[in-house]
Amino acid sequence: MQESQVKKELFNGIDFRRLASNDDFKEDSVREVVIVPMLKKLGYREENIIRSKTLRHPFLKIGSKKRAVNLVPDYILKVDNGYAWVLDAKSPKEKIINDENVEQVYSYACHKYSAWKLRA
Repeated sequence: MQESQVKKELFNGIDFRRLASNDDFKEDSVREVVIVPMLKKLGYREENIIRSKTLRHPFLKIGSKKRAVNLVPDYILKVDNGYAWVLDAKSPKEKIINDENVEQVYSYACHKYSAWKLRA
């Protein structure tokens, strides 16, 4: 399937320019209107879409003391009953390449996800 066909299939009917100019369309709207429908079209079932789950970093130490660091990505996606990837939503008004957003996503990806532990 060509790239244009894939985009049409995943995002059919979404006018991204209109959404970006709507001040009321924020991150929660991106999650509901864009991300969840896209994940469903990609074949993800509800049980494979984990929302806002607190992750505990396994081994952060500052000096000689261990420090608890909790991370909360918007989505953790499961494939074959294993955690495969993390997805973070942003408002259309946010620049995803600014330092803070890059650092946030890097904090999810800087260690092997399989080493992270989900907090019950």
